[in-house]
Amino acid sequence: MLAIKDLDHLAARLHGRRARMAEGARLYGFCGLASEAALAAALFPGAGISASAGIQRRLAEDLFAEIRGIAGALAETRAAFLEWLAARLQLENIKVMIRGIYAGAPPAEIRRLSAGPGAYGRDPAGAKSAAELLAALPPGPLRNSLERAYGLYGAAGNLFFLEAAADREYFVELLARAAVLPAPDGSAARGLAAQEADIFHLALVARGKFFHGFEAKDLLALHVPGSAISRRRFSRMLTAPDPEAAFGLAAGLVFDPAEGAAGGPEKAGWRRYVRLANRAFRGSNVDFGIAAGYAALRRLEAANLITAAEGLRLGVPAAEFRARLINSREGEGV
Repeated sequence: MLAIKDLDHLAARLHGRRARMAEGARLYGFCGLASEAALAAALFPGAGISASAGIQRRLAEDLFAEIRGIAGALAETRAAFLEWLAARLQLENIKVMIRGIYAGAPPAEIRRLSAGPGAYGRDPAGAKSAAELLAALPPGPLRNSLERAYGLYGAAGNLFFLEAAADREYFVELLARAAVLPAPDGSAARGLAAQEADIFHLALVARGKFFHGFEAKDLLALHVPGSAISRRRFSRMLTAPDPEAAFGLAAGLVFDPAEGAAGGPEKAGWRRYVRLANRAFRGSNVDFGIAAGYAALRRLEAANLITAAEGLRLGVPAAEFRARLINSREGEGV
């Protein structure tokens, strides 16, 4: 287990890195740049990146390496939790491959779109089928999660349920790793993990029920146990007559009842995630909470910068895509 002096050193490193993150006024300033090339130059000077795709790839690669690096400074269950947070980036990349296979895209195109962080074994981006993709992935929990998802939904040919099942398996593993973190410093990580699983539940209701119109019983099978939204409450949300009634059942659990689901239920859930991450980071001096909080904030930073890069690429007015950000220092200097 890491010594106190090592945790002190890690805390100092993470506070220094936090001071350089794209948050608050700095994040909003990036949204006002002239182009994606200008954003790339500001973020990665001299790297030769000029397009949104390159920005996104570099952000994912840097985030993956950094979270894995923090995990390497820790031991046992703490390292395992952070390694699984990094694996989320690998899963998102694998989902790009899955979509390519479903669309019948040529391997070269899948390989181009899915270039990203982490080692995947025998060139899974070249897979032409689900079986080839699974065979190319290295043994471990990420491959196991995909195998279970394919076992449940692959034959049905429904991409929504296949991706959702993969996400569910990821969150089941995340909550399992959070559950065994030592007390008391594992509580912040457990809260963040449960909140993210519940944002997934909100997405299933918003997209699965009220957008796609899928059956409640099929969506209920995707419930993640161990989060704030119980299976019973999730069932009630899925059978509610309208979105207001459905998301009202999550108020106080996944978002603040006073603010409601402003901007959409998922965004409201992410705002609470920001508050939990900031609380973990600021309230943890020499325990694991600072690492968990920092990793959460870095993931949000990367997501926000990807939104900015795409907004600039598409020529969307800055005010419009600023509204889509989950600014982890909302109101500070803006």
